Amino acid sequence: MQEEIQKFLKLTNGSQETCLMIAENDDDSVAMEQEIANAGFKKSQNIRDIFNSIRDGKKTYFTLNDNIGSNIYNILTQYPTGQVTVYDGQSNLVANPNYKKGSVLILITKENLEKVEQSEKSLLKLVGLTHASIPKKAKQ
Repeated sequence: MQEEIQKFLKLTNGSQETCLMIAENDDDSVAMEQEIANAGFKKSQNIRDIFNSIRDGKKTYFTLNDNIGSNIYNILTQYPTGQVTVYDGQSNLVANPNYKKGSVLILITKENLEKVEQSEKSLLKLVGLTHASIPKKAKQ
């Protein structure tokens, strides 16, 4: 699994779309986070972190639960256009993504992805490269 993830993470470099990793469950998500961090991605904790990473051309990732908030939705729809504008509760922030150096990655569990897809805002329609964890076969 590590090699697959590392290959995928290398592909995200230079992507002009946000990328998505789908974990089978919470344990798988924790393992994926370790691989993502090992590949040089910094975890963003809030909108301002995501914005600063986009503005500064950094590799960032964040975990998404079962809801796409309006600011996250705006980032996902605007990132491919070359300009991202969000309101962080204090001010309007505007950035031009540096696609050569930076990338944005979303990590979500399969269960949460299913909940998001049942809502009004589809995550799968907003992302580019996607990696889904393959469930381990049950012991026979």
